[in-house]
Amino acid sequence: MNLFFKKNLILKTFLFLFLFSLLFFPINFFYNKNKASLAAEEEEEKEVEYEKLKCGREIPVGEAMEKTGRLLEEIIKEFEIIETNSYYLIEKQKEMEELAKKCSLKNCQSAKATCEIRINFLNLPYCFEEAKECLGEPCEKEKIEELFVKITNFNEEIQKAKDEIDRLIYEETESLCAKENEDIGTWWEKFQCKNITIKEAIGRKLDLSRSEFDKCYIPPADWEKVTRGERIVKILWNCDTVMDRDLPRYTKTIEKVDDKEIPVCTSFHNWFCCY
Repeated sequence: MNLFFKKNLILKTFLFLFLFSLLFFPINFFYNKNKASLAAEEEEEKEVEYEKLKCGREIPVGEAMEKTGRLLEEIIKEFEIIETNSYYLIEKQKEMEELAKKCSLKNCQSAKATCEIRINFLNLPYCFEEAKECLGEPCEKEKIEELFVKITNFNEEIQKAKDEIDRLIYEETESLCAKENEDIGTWWEKFQCKNITIKEAIGRKLDLSRSEFDKCYIPPADWEKVTRGERIVKILWNCDTVMDRDLPRYTKTIEKVDDKEIPVCTSFHNWFCCY
């Protein structure tokens, strides 16, 4: 059974790493690509006049992270159901095998002739002799049938969990009419209020984030143009920094504070490209 749990632990660990690698690889790629530029911007940060900066729309990388996390949590719950029921299924199968080993023709008795063992539709042996009465049972029939029912129930629970995993990945949807998804749908999709899977929504938010990161990136070859004022300075800042400095920004979420509408990040792990 230790081997069984190790296999399940490896499976869940692989799933966790696989899903999050889809999320963090593009982010890590962006970071490695831009760390030299960001380091240079940090040196010049004190010279930037923050009150003149404005930020674009929020980059939904945090939303992709949170959606991935929620989806992963639901999938792991189903894997735990599979793991638990698989454990008990194997245990009951072993019990049934042990009972089957105890089956013996000696348990069948007839006053006139030797009884014959045959197999019924449940694949269980029984005493039989044509036109003659056989007494007793070669196996503990009731216990075996009881275990068979339990094994069937455990197997059904495992299948339900598998179906739920498929549904979460391939069928669970959300509407592109939702405010939080206004940045990942075409105007026609939003007009139709099209539904897309959570998996696709995560992919679209990652693609959009990667595109916005690339737009904010200033290659080393253009640094001199920035210093000469020939190119706009761009700074990548997280949600907390932009909110603390109260820089002009566009978010999909608005909160009312003292009758004043304040744009707040849809996810506090989102980023902004400010210039």
